[in-house]
Amino acid sequence: MTVDLTAIEIERRLTAIETMLPTLATKADFHSLRAEIQASRAEWKSDLHSLTRWMVVAVLGSVTAATAITGLIVRFLGA
Repeated sequence: MTVDLTAIEIERRLTAIETMLPTLATKADFHSLRAEIQASRAEWKSDLHSLTRWMVVAVLGSVTAATAITGLIVRFLGA
């Protein structure tokens, strides 16, 4: 009788595994995911470089404008 229960339990577990198998990722799925991640990473790096350039330009422009305004204030107000 114990053998029958063990066989039933094994059958139940096997059925659970077989129903789950189609949902697991395959090697091809992982390769596809890796390619997508690498493409996203390249795009992200490009965006970061572009953003960094704009930030540097904005900071340099702000410093230049502040220097010019300070120079004009000193020149015209004689401080």
